[in-house]
Amino acid sequence: MAQEAANKFIENVCNHLVRNMNITKVEEHFKETITMQRQSASTSMDFWDMLMINMLYFTENEQAWEQEFLNMLQAKEWLKPSALEEELLMHQMRIRQQVAEQLDAAKNLFHKQYETEGMTEEAIIYDYAYSSAGHSMRMDLLTVLVSTPEQSKILFDADPQETIRIVNGYIAYHTDGLINKTKLH
Repeated sequence: MAQEAANKFIENVCNHLVRNMNITKVEEHFKETITMQRQSASTSMDFWDMLMINMLYFTENEQAWEQEFLNMLQAKEWLKPSALEEELLMHQMRIRQQVAEQLDAAKNLFHKQYETEGMTEEAIIYDYAYSSAGHSMRMDLLTVLVSTPEQSKILFDADPQETIRIVNGYIAYHTDGLINKTKLH
């Protein structure tokens, strides 16, 4: 019963986050970002690498986000919005540093992937946009939860792992729907 209430709350918050999204603006944002990346790259391979490195950054951030969220659910206490922002910024700086240190190894791995998986620019752009939108939605969701602690405490009665699984499902669902409505090339 507590999990059902938590799931419904998560569904409502996620729906609220995407309800008033302007697809045209989202599409323009991605096109501008992708164009800037393309223009700053000297070759197609460099462009692909930039997008892949961003995806690596988003993936690492997702793990840090999930850990922060899990910690709050287990402690049954929301961080203050400013404290959460500080924590997430610290994670982002650490992740940027890690990604920078792994750059050459990551690029070698990407180049093998391009060949073995026959990756296309279209697929890489889609994956990049999906990762970026998912990252934004995760950050927005957590911000809403810590900014409305009284309403959000309903999540404390549910299973933390299941709650995160449900959140990830809604984020994937909405991100997929959002990205599939955009034309990115």
